[in-house]
Amino acid sequence: MGRTEGELLMRFSAAAVAGVLAVVGGLGAFAPLLVQGASLDAAEQDLVARINAFRDARSLPALAVSDTLTAAAKWMSSDMGARNYFAHTSLDGRSPTQRMFDAGYPAFGTWTGEDLAAGYTTTADVLNGWINSPAHYAVLVNPHYHAIGIGRGYTAGSTYGWYWTADFGGVVDVVRAVPVARAATAAQAAPSFVATAQVALPPDSGYHASWTAQSPDPTLLAGEPATLVVALMNTGSRGWYRGVAYQEANLGTNDPRDEERPELAADWLSANRLASTTTDYVGPGEVGWFEFTVRAPSTAGDYRLGVRGVVDGSTWLEDDGIFFIIHVRAPAPTGSISFVR
Repeated sequence: MGRTEGELLMRFSAAAVAGVLAVVGGLGAFAPLLVQGASLDAAEQDLVARINAFRDARSLPALAVSDTLTAAAKWMSSDMGARNYFAHTSLDGRSPTQRMFDAGYPAFGTWTGEDLAAGYTTTADVLNGWINSPAHYAVLVNPHYHAIGIGRGYTAGSTYGWYWTADFGGVVDVVRAVPVARAATAAQAAPSFVATAQVALPPDSGYHASWTAQSPDPTLLAGEPATLVVALMNTGSRGWYRGVAYQEANLGTNDPRDEERPELAADWLSANRLASTTTDYVGPGEVGWFEFTVRAPSTAGDYRLGVRGVVDGSTWLEDDGIFFIIHVRAPAPTGSISFVR
Protein backbone atom coordinates (compact mmCIF):
# COMPACT_ATOMS: atom_id res chain seq x y z
CA MET A 1 0.00 0.00 0.00
CA GLY A 2 2.79 2.36 0.90
CA ARG A 3 4.52 1.77 -2.41
CA THR A 4 1.31 2.25 -4.35
CA GLU A 5 0.70 5.57 -2.62
CA GLY A 6 4.25 6.54 -3.43
CA GLU A 7 3.75 5.71 -7.07
CA LEU A 8 0.53 7.69 -7.17
CA LEU A 9 2.33 10.63 -5.60
CA MET A 10 5.12 10.37 -8.17
CA ARG A 11 2.63 10.26 -11.02
CA PHE A 12 0.80 13.29 -9.64
CA SER A 13 4.05 15.21 -9.28
CA ALA A 14 5.18 14.31 -12.79
CA ALA A 15 1.84 15.38 -14.25
CA ALA A 16 2.00 18.66 -12.40
CA VAL A 17 5.51 19.36 -13.66
CA ALA A 18 4.50 18.44 -17.21
CA GLY A 19 1.62 20.91 -16.98
CA VAL A 20 3.93 23.65 -15.76
CA LEU A 21 6.42 22.99 -18.54
CA ALA A 22 3.61 23.11 -21.08
CA VAL A 23 2.64 26.55 -19.85
CA VAL A 24 6.23 27.76 -20.10
CA GLY A 25 6.42 26.43 -23.64
CA GLY A 26 3.18 28.17 -24.52
CA LEU A 27 4.50 31.47 -23.21
CA GLY A 28 7.43 31.04 -25.59
CA ALA A 29 9.25 34.35 -25.84
CA PHE A 30 8.58 35.10 -22.18
CA ALA A 31 10.58 32.17 -20.83
CA PRO A 32 13.03 33.62 -18.30
CA LEU A 33 16.50 34.72 -19.30
CA LEU A 34 18.80 33.03 -16.80
CA VAL A 35 21.79 35.11 -15.76
CA GLN A 36 24.91 33.25 -14.59
CA GLY A 37 23.02 29.96 -14.40
CA ALA A 38 20.44 30.93 -11.77
CA SER A 39 18.73 27.75 -10.53
CA LEU A 40 14.92 27.77 -10.75
CA ASP A 41 12.57 24.82 -10.63
CA ALA A 42 9.84 24.45 -13.25
CA ALA A 43 7.18 26.31 -11.27
CA GLU A 44 9.54 29.18 -10.48
CA GLN A 45 10.46 29.49 -14.15
CA ASP A 46 6.77 29.48 -15.01
CA LEU A 47 6.09 32.32 -12.58
CA VAL A 48 8.89 34.40 -14.11
CA ALA A 49 7.47 33.73 -17.58
CA ARG A 50 3.99 34.77 -16.46
CA ILE A 51 5.31 37.98 -14.89
CA ASN A 52 7.26 38.83 -18.04
CA ALA A 53 4.21 38.17 -20.22
CA PHE A 54 2.16 40.41 -17.92
CA ARG A 55 4.78 43.17 -18.20
CA ASP A 56 5.18 42.76 -21.95
CA ALA A 57 1.45 43.32 -22.43
CA ARG A 58 1.99 46.71 -20.77
CA SER A 59 5.12 47.58 -22.82
CA LEU A 60 7.41 47.10 -19.82
CA PRO A 61 10.92 45.60 -20.02
CA ALA A 62 11.36 41.90 -19.41
CA LEU A 63 13.05 40.82 -16.19
CA ALA A 64 16.24 38.75 -16.24
CA VAL A 65 16.73 36.15 -13.53
CA SER A 66 19.50 37.12 -11.12
CA ASP A 67 21.46 34.51 -9.17
CA THR A 68 21.72 36.76 -6.15
CA LEU A 69 18.05 37.77 -6.09
CA THR A 70 17.13 34.11 -6.56
CA ALA A 71 19.28 33.16 -3.58
CA ALA A 72 17.63 35.86 -1.45
CA ALA A 73 14.12 34.81 -2.52
CA LYS A 74 14.70 31.10 -1.94
CA TRP A 75 16.18 31.76 1.48
CA MET A 76 13.17 33.88 2.47
CA SER A 77 10.56 31.32 1.41
CA SER A 78 12.49 28.56 3.15
CA ASP A 79 12.91 30.59 6.34
CA MET A 80 9.24 31.62 6.52
CA GLY A 81 8.16 28.01 6.27
CA ALA A 82 10.76 26.60 8.65
CA ARG A 83 10.12 29.26 11.31
CA ASN A 84 6.39 29.60 10.59
CA TYR A 85 5.95 33.33 10.01
CA PHE A 86 4.82 35.53 7.13
CA ALA A 87 6.30 39.03 6.91
CA HIS A 88 8.75 41.05 4.83
CA THR A 89 11.06 41.55 7.80
CA SER A 90 12.68 38.19 8.51
CA LEU A 91 12.93 37.02 12.11
CA ASP A 92 16.62 37.93 12.16
CA GLY A 93 15.54 41.57 11.71
CA ARG A 94 16.58 42.05 8.09
CA SER A 95 14.59 44.02 5.53
CA PRO A 96 14.12 42.75 1.94
CA THR A 97 16.78 45.18 0.69
CA GLN A 98 19.25 44.02 3.34
CA ARG A 99 18.68 40.35 2.48
CA MET A 100 19.21 41.06 -1.22
CA PHE A 101 22.42 42.89 -0.38
CA ASP A 102 23.60 40.05 1.87
CA ALA A 103 23.06 37.61 -1.02
CA GLY A 104 25.44 39.69 -3.15
CA TYR A 105 23.02 41.96 -5.02
CA PRO A 106 23.89 45.73 -5.18
CA ALA A 107 20.60 46.53 -3.47
CA PHE A 108 21.51 49.82 -1.82
CA GLY A 109 22.35 51.51 -5.11
CA THR A 110 19.20 50.80 -7.09
CA TRP A 111 15.46 50.13 -6.89
CA THR A 112 14.35 47.05 -4.96
CA GLY A 113 10.98 45.50 -4.23
CA GLU A 114 9.48 42.30 -2.89
CA ASP A 115 6.17 40.45 -3.28
CA LEU A 116 5.23 37.57 -0.97
CA ALA A 117 2.43 35.03 -1.15
CA ALA A 118 1.51 32.03 0.99
CA GLY A 119 -0.92 29.15 0.75
CA TYR A 120 -1.21 29.24 -3.05
CA THR A 121 -0.32 26.04 -4.91
CA THR A 122 -0.21 27.30 -8.51
CA THR A 123 1.72 30.08 -10.21
CA ALA A 124 -1.46 31.41 -11.81
CA ASP A 125 -3.05 31.90 -8.39
CA VAL A 126 0.08 33.56 -7.02
CA LEU A 127 0.22 36.06 -9.88
CA ASN A 128 -3.51 36.75 -9.71
CA GLY A 129 -3.22 37.41 -5.99
CA TRP A 130 -0.54 40.01 -6.66
CA ILE A 131 -2.39 41.56 -9.61
CA ASN A 132 -5.53 42.01 -7.51
CA SER A 133 -3.63 43.83 -4.76
CA PRO A 134 -2.84 47.49 -5.63
CA ALA A 135 0.45 47.50 -3.72
CA HIS A 136 1.67 44.28 -5.34
CA TYR A 137 0.41 45.39 -8.74
CA ALA A 138 2.56 48.52 -8.40
CA VAL A 139 5.63 46.33 -7.89
CA LEU A 140 4.80 44.18 -10.93
CA VAL A 141 4.47 47.19 -13.27
CA ASN A 142 7.39 49.24 -11.94
CA PRO A 143 9.42 50.22 -15.06
CA HIS A 144 12.61 50.62 -13.01
CA TYR A 145 12.93 46.87 -12.42
CA HIS A 146 15.14 44.80 -14.74
CA ALA A 147 16.02 41.76 -12.62
CA ILE A 148 14.08 39.22 -10.59
CA GLY A 149 14.60 36.29 -8.27
CA ILE A 150 11.86 33.76 -7.48
CA GLY A 151 11.85 31.27 -4.64
CA ARG A 152 9.15 28.94 -3.36
CA GLY A 153 9.21 26.48 -0.49
CA TYR A 154 6.91 24.00 1.20
CA THR A 155 7.03 23.16 4.90
CA ALA A 156 4.69 20.52 6.31
CA GLY A 157 2.98 21.62 9.51
CA SER A 158 3.46 25.33 8.83
CA THR A 159 0.48 27.69 8.77
CA TYR A 160 0.33 28.10 5.00
CA GLY A 161 2.35 25.18 3.63
CA TRP A 162 3.60 26.87 0.46
CA TYR A 163 5.53 30.15 0.63
CA TRP A 164 6.45 32.27 -2.41
CA THR A 165 8.91 35.17 -2.68
CA ALA A 166 9.64 37.43 -5.65
CA ASP A 167 12.55 39.85 -5.25
CA PHE A 168 12.95 42.65 -7.81
CA GLY A 169 15.94 44.87 -8.60
CA GLY A 170 16.81 47.78 -10.85
CA VAL A 171 20.03 46.36 -12.33
CA VAL A 172 20.99 43.03 -13.87
CA ASP A 173 23.99 41.94 -11.84
CA VAL A 174 26.61 39.38 -12.84
CA VAL A 175 27.64 38.22 -9.37
CA ARG A 176 27.07 34.54 -8.73
CA ALA A 177 25.41 33.33 -5.57
CA VAL A 178 24.59 29.84 -4.35
CA PRO A 179 20.80 29.52 -4.26
CA VAL A 180 19.22 27.91 -1.20
CA ALA A 181 17.94 24.54 -2.39
CA ARG A 182 14.68 23.32 -0.93
CA ALA A 183 12.89 20.22 -2.21
CA ALA A 184 9.22 20.69 -3.05
CA THR A 185 6.72 18.12 -1.83
CA ALA A 186 3.05 17.62 -2.54
CA ALA A 187 0.89 20.58 -1.58
CA GLN A 188 -1.56 20.35 1.29
CA ALA A 189 -4.72 22.35 1.72
CA ALA A 190 -3.96 25.64 3.49
CA PRO A 191 -5.36 29.17 3.59
CA SER A 192 -4.02 31.63 1.02
CA PHE A 193 -2.61 35.01 1.93
CA VAL A 194 -0.65 37.83 0.29
CA ALA A 195 1.63 40.05 2.34
CA THR A 196 1.77 43.81 1.85
CA ALA A 197 4.25 44.59 -0.92
CA GLN A 198 7.55 46.23 -0.02
CA VAL A 199 9.28 48.76 -2.27
CA ALA A 200 12.54 50.50 -1.45
CA LEU A 201 13.59 53.66 -3.27
CA PRO A 202 17.29 54.13 -3.96
CA PRO A 203 18.78 55.99 -1.01
CA ASP A 204 20.10 59.49 -1.65
CA SER A 205 23.84 59.12 -2.12
CA GLY A 206 24.44 62.62 -0.71
CA TYR A 207 26.42 63.57 -3.82
CA HIS A 208 25.06 66.47 -5.88
CA ALA A 209 26.49 69.35 -7.89
CA SER A 210 25.56 72.37 -9.99
CA TRP A 211 27.47 74.14 -12.74
CA THR A 212 29.26 77.34 -11.71
CA ALA A 213 31.74 78.32 -14.45
CA GLN A 214 33.88 77.06 -17.31
CA SER A 215 36.51 78.21 -19.79
CA PRO A 216 35.51 79.66 -23.16
CA ASP A 217 35.66 77.39 -26.19
CA PRO A 218 39.22 77.27 -27.55
CA THR A 219 40.34 77.79 -31.14
CA LEU A 220 43.47 75.77 -31.90
CA LEU A 221 45.73 74.65 -34.68
CA ALA A 222 46.09 70.93 -35.30
CA GLY A 223 48.11 69.31 -32.51
CA GLU A 224 48.02 72.42 -30.31
CA PRO A 225 47.14 71.96 -26.59
CA ALA A 226 44.86 74.10 -24.43
CA THR A 227 44.13 74.03 -20.70
CA LEU A 228 40.45 74.22 -19.76
CA VAL A 229 38.63 74.40 -16.43
CA VAL A 230 35.16 73.57 -15.14
CA ALA A 231 33.81 74.69 -11.76
CA LEU A 232 31.08 72.72 -9.97
CA MET A 233 29.48 73.66 -6.67
CA ASN A 234 29.01 70.82 -4.20
CA THR A 235 25.27 71.04 -3.50
CA GLY A 236 25.09 67.70 -1.70
CA SER A 237 25.50 66.67 1.91
CA ARG A 238 28.80 64.81 1.51
CA GLY A 239 32.27 66.10 0.78
CA TRP A 240 34.44 65.21 -2.19
CA TYR A 241 37.80 63.66 -1.25
CA ARG A 242 40.44 63.48 -3.96
CA GLY A 243 42.13 60.10 -4.08
CA VAL A 244 39.55 58.35 -1.86
CA ALA A 245 37.61 55.56 -3.58
CA TYR A 246 33.84 56.13 -3.88
CA GLN A 247 34.23 59.68 -2.50
CA GLU A 248 36.34 61.31 -5.22
CA ALA A 249 34.56 63.63 -7.65
CA ASN A 250 35.86 63.39 -11.20
CA LEU A 251 34.94 65.00 -14.49
CA GLY A 252 33.78 62.39 -16.98
CA THR A 253 32.81 62.45 -20.63
CA ASN A 254 29.11 62.86 -21.33
CA ASP A 255 26.58 62.90 -24.15
CA PRO A 256 27.19 60.07 -24.75
CA ARG A 257 28.15 59.18 -21.20
CA ASP A 258 31.54 57.51 -20.67
CA GLU A 259 32.50 57.78 -24.34
CA GLU A 260 36.26 57.49 -24.80
CA ARG A 261 37.80 60.54 -26.49
CA PRO A 262 41.47 59.67 -27.12
CA GLU A 263 41.63 62.15 -30.01
CA LEU A 264 41.21 65.01 -27.51
CA ALA A 265 42.85 63.59 -24.37
CA ALA A 266 46.19 65.00 -23.28
CA ASP A 267 46.83 64.78 -19.52
CA TRP A 268 43.51 63.11 -18.65
CA LEU A 269 43.08 60.41 -16.01
CA SER A 270 41.82 58.11 -18.77
CA ALA A 271 40.15 58.36 -22.17
CA ASN A 272 36.79 59.11 -20.49
CA ARG A 273 37.87 60.74 -17.20
CA LEU A 274 39.29 64.22 -17.63
CA ALA A 275 40.36 65.25 -14.13
CA SER A 276 39.72 65.17 -10.42
CA THR A 277 39.37 68.27 -8.24
CA THR A 278 42.40 70.55 -7.92
CA THR A 279 42.08 70.46 -4.12
CA ASP A 280 42.06 67.46 -1.78
CA TYR A 281 38.64 68.29 -0.31
CA VAL A 282 35.53 70.11 -1.50
CA GLY A 283 32.90 70.40 1.21
CA PRO A 284 29.16 70.98 0.86
CA GLY A 285 28.54 74.51 -0.41
CA GLU A 286 32.09 74.85 -1.74
CA VAL A 287 33.20 75.06 -5.38
CA GLY A 288 35.42 72.38 -6.87
CA TRP A 289 37.65 73.16 -9.84
CA PHE A 290 38.55 70.62 -12.50
CA GLU A 291 41.52 71.45 -14.74
CA PHE A 292 42.48 69.43 -17.80
CA THR A 293 44.23 69.75 -21.15
CA VAL A 294 42.86 69.00 -24.59
CA ARG A 295 44.99 68.51 -27.66
CA ALA A 296 43.57 69.47 -31.04
CA PRO A 297 43.19 66.57 -33.48
CA SER A 298 45.15 66.59 -36.72
CA THR A 299 42.05 67.18 -38.85
CA ALA A 300 40.46 70.62 -38.94
CA GLY A 301 36.88 70.90 -37.73
CA ASP A 302 34.68 71.51 -34.69
CA TYR A 303 34.78 68.85 -31.96
CA ARG A 304 32.09 68.74 -29.28
CA LEU A 305 33.17 67.54 -25.83
CA GLY A 306 30.40 66.95 -23.28
CA VAL A 307 31.42 66.63 -19.62
CA ARG A 308 29.69 65.78 -16.35
CA GLY A 309 30.67 65.26 -12.73
CA VAL A 310 30.80 61.73 -11.37
CA VAL A 311 31.67 60.05 -8.09
CA ASP A 312 32.85 56.74 -9.50
CA GLY A 313 31.39 53.74 -7.73
CA SER A 314 28.60 55.87 -6.24
CA THR A 315 26.69 58.05 -8.71
CA TRP A 316 26.81 60.52 -11.56
CA LEU A 317 26.25 64.11 -10.51
CA GLU A 318 23.53 66.27 -12.04
CA ASP A 319 23.62 66.68 -15.81
CA ASP A 320 23.77 70.43 -16.45
CA GLY A 321 24.51 70.03 -20.15
CA ILE A 322 28.13 71.18 -19.88
CA PHE A 323 30.09 71.02 -23.12
CA PHE A 324 32.92 72.62 -25.08
CA ILE A 325 33.35 73.12 -28.81
CA ILE A 326 36.99 72.63 -29.73
CA HIS A 327 37.56 74.64 -32.91
CA VAL A 328 40.48 73.22 -34.88
CA ARG A 329 41.77 75.31 -37.75
CA ALA A 330 44.09 74.27 -40.54
CA PRO A 331 47.42 76.16 -40.68
CA ALA A 332 47.67 79.03 -43.17
CA PRO A 333 49.17 78.05 -46.53
CA THR A 334 52.87 78.82 -46.97
CA GLY A 335 53.12 79.56 -50.71
CA SER A 336 56.33 80.82 -52.42
CA ILE A 337 57.02 84.56 -52.73
CA SER A 338 58.30 86.05 -56.02
CA PHE A 339 60.07 89.37 -56.56
CA VAL A 340 60.41 91.32 -59.82
CA ARG A 341 62.90 94.10 -60.26
